[in-house]
Amino acid sequence: MTRSTDLAHLALPSVLGMQPELRDHDAGLAVELTGVTKRYGDVRAVDSLDLHVRRGEVVALLGPNGAGKSTTFELLLGLLRPTEGTVQVLGQSPGGAVRARIGAMMQGAGLPEDVTVRELVRLIGRAYPFALDVDDVLHRTALADRARRTVTNLSGGERQRLLLAAALVGVPELLLLDEPTAALDVASRRAFWAQARASVSGGATLLFTTHHLDEAFSEADRVVVLLGGRVVADAPPAELAATVGDADPDNLEDAFLALTTGETR
Repeated sequence: MTRSTDLAHLALPSVLGMQPELRDHDAGLAVELTGVTKRYGDVRAVDSLDLHVRRGEVVALLGPNGAGKSTTFELLLGLLRPTEGTVQVLGQSPGGAVRARIGAMMQGAGLPEDVTVRELVRLIGRAYPFALDVDDVLHRTALADRARRTVTNLSGGERQRLLLAAALVGVPELLLLDEPTAALDVASRRAFWAQARASVSGGATLLFTTHHLDEAFSEADRVVVLLGGRVVADAPPAELAATVGDADPDNLEDAFLALTTGETR
């Protein structure tokens, strides 16, 4: 299985090309969690978590419900503070000024219902020091013909693409997508990933969670599997699929089940 390579015409402008003052940040790690634990009473949502993502990588963060995926994203956005350990995002502590360099699409994120698509994306763009042209973003996320439609009149797939547009308009160096294709049909999922993957050709880093293992296999450079708040596997998709002897080399399901439940065929 290979990724589509005909998306160059969709690519968003390079962040470094638009923001020359950030060139000194273009090497090294986009995400660095070292020894991170987040406790809620006696419950450890993440437990001594070590996760490093290089700039320009596309990484899938997999795990069963409760594995710590959403907590990890909240730590990266500065919405939570670790109980122990250190978190670095684009070389800085989460939150504050670095938040303007991150685009996030969080599971269950709400949207104001009575504004138009164009109005909402424009408003979000104004919160960033650098922003793409709104009509360009809507074109790239297949929403140009919905620009004047109010959010309340959008379909589920259109809402997901609007959340992607909102995440992209600020020219992010890091994209965090939390189960972005939940509830989308197959055609909508394929279109979504074409649009999302195109963004990283401009230099962005992409970290995403999904329960669709085929997406992780086809879209990610690396797959990281969490269980109980800890990393239990970290490898390229094909290499991870091959860890189970009789597994389909183009399918992560057997490896994922073996890692998270102990189940094998």
